[in-house]
This record gives sequence, C-alpha cells and structure tokens, in this order.
Amino acid sequence: MRLLQPYSKYLHGGLLILLFVFVLLVFKSFHNALLVSGTKGTPIWGIFFMVLIALAGITFYLLILNERNRAKTLEEEIKSLVRNIEDNKVQKEVKKEAIVKEKINIEKEAKSIIPSTHDDLEKFGEALLQNCARQLQIVQGLFYLKDSVDGVFSFKSGYAFFSESEPISYREGETLAGQVAKNKTVLNLSKVPDNYISIASGLGDGSPSYLLIIPIISPNNETIGIIELASFKSFSSEIEELFAYIGQKLGEKLAQTSII
Repeated sequence: MRLLQPYSKYLHGGLLILLFVFVLLVFKSFHNALLVSGTKGTPIWGIFFMVLIALAGITFYLLILNERNRAKTLEEEIKSLVRNIEDNKVQKEVKKEAIVKEKINIEKEAKSIIPSTHDDLEKFGEALLQNCARQLQIVQGLFYLKDSVDGVFSFKSGYAFFSESEPISYREGETLAGQVAKNKTVLNLSKVPDNYISIASGLGDGSPSYLLIIPIISPNNETIGIIELASFKSFSSEIEELFAYIGQKLGEKLAQTSII
C-alpha cells in the first residue's frame, strides 16, 4: 500500500490520525470504566494521564517526522554526490577528448617542416631550421652532417647563429651532440650548460634554457646528421616524438643524395 511506503506523503497524516484515534479510544475506555465503577466525573489524575499519553504520542510522531526528514536530507546529499562524481567523470572525458584533439599530427607537421628539395645541403638546412622556427618558436638552430669518410659531424647551416667562427666539429660520443649521435635518441634538456649557446637576436641577448638535440638516422640505422634547436620555452613530449619521426624521415631523404 502507498500509505505504508517509507516516503509516502500520506504517512505522517495517517500516523497523526491514528494517534488521536488511539488517544480517544483510551480516553473512552477509561471513561467507561469510571462509569461502571460508579465514579462521577473524571478525576484530575485521569485527565493528566490522558494528556501525558497524548504528549508521548505527539513526541513519538515528531521524532518519526524528524528521522524521516534526516533520511530524506541524507538521500539528497547522496544523490548530489553521485551527480558530482558523474559530472567529474564527464569533465575528465571531455578533457581527454580535448587532449586527443590537440595532439600533434606528426605526419602532417613533419611534411610542413622538412623541405621538399635537398640539392644544396646548406640551403636545405637553412630552410629546415627556418621551418622549425616558424612552427615551434625556435630562437636558434644548428644543422650538422656527418662526413662519410672521417666520421666527423660538421656545421652546415644555422638559424639565428651569429659568430665569427663556426661551431666546433665532433665525432660520435664527443660533446652532448656527439652523445646523441651515439645513442640515436632525441635529447630534451631543460637546463642548458652555461655558455653552451648564446643568442643575439630580436628577442634580446641571453642563453636559452631549453635545448632539443635530434639525431638524423639513415635507413641502415646510422646517425648521419644532428639538429640542435634552442628555445626559451620547454619542448613537450609530443615535440620529442615529432622530431624523432623527423629525424628518421630526414635520414631517408638525405640518404638518397650523393652530396653527403
């Protein structure tokens, strides 16, 4: 029955009616008992007893009402918590979708950075570094190629590089770039060694805090070149992944030329 359901809107009214009916029945029984015994009128203690019963019933009713309200409040709080949890899940899913949407399209970005021609390696390197600067806010870039005879990595092209002398040459295992050539993995530095790079450009004199060193890997898994990119902003893991891919693609492209 709907009346007996815990949260029925008729429950409290029904309990109150039953309470008064019970009090009236008790009062009637008490009054009839007095009449049978020949007692005239209702004594004061009897009236007091009846009032006490009525107050006890009303108190019991109010306690039940209070407990019901508390239970209803708790139920609403639980529902609110459930809604908040569900909303947080939805927000997390939206954030995940946004991150997926913002993730770099590696193949598309690589095509926009790698120049289409490579007949002149010096100009090819300059175009490559300029594309990197345009896409990633690079403040300086260096492009090295390995001599197939003596294995020395020599400077070929630069972006925002101002010096009376060219950067030093090195072999695999020598200097930071030489270590990258040996390990064949991208190196992402958040703290560049002192005096390793100096910038003099429209951004002002100073030393960038972030450096990305990328090995150019040939199809036979040989490091044939190195790219160094310096920035005042950090390089994300997605950028590392992008340039690891670019290093592979550059290796394939440069391996096709006889100029190296």
